[in-house]
Amino acid sequence: MKKLMIVISLLILSNFSQAQWYFKDYQVKDINQLTLQQLNESLKTTKTQVLGAGLCAVFGGGLFLLGINNLVTLDNPTMLEQLIGEKGMNDIFAGLGAAVAVGGAIAFFGYLERVGHIKTAIHQNFPGMGTIHISPKINYDQYTGTGNFGVTLTCNF
Repeated sequence: MKKLMIVISLLILSNFSQAQWYFKDYQVKDINQLTLQQLNESLKTTKTQVLGAGLCAVFGGGLFLLGINNLVTLDNPTMLEQLIGEKGMNDIFAGLGAAVAVGGAIAFFGYLERVGHIKTAIHQNFPGMGTIHISPKINYDQYTGTGNFGVTLTCNF
């Protein structure tokens, strides 16, 4: 139950965090208010951030593996390293590596989600020439209170 509450809290926070980046950068409250140039600039920046977060996760994973496999050896230890010892240094590397890897992975998936939001906004608001878009539609008749299901077809020339 505790894990479920943590996951739900993180999902709620991720939904709220999506609105902050374009308000902070462009002072708009909806991603659909951005111009094509602003969306392309955001997409380029976000792809760079995805790469950085991925590298951070890989670096943290490497540190974790160094610590867990006891590969850290002290050839010329300092006073602090002598107090902690080799096993302590390996544990520190493993703990630090795990923290960096988890932080990098969270940032990676967050930025990857943002890339999806930006690409969706570009395709919805600025469709290319010769594109066809098919989507389901519910038409509601307010006089009779009935709904009709259908499909919308949009062709851009």
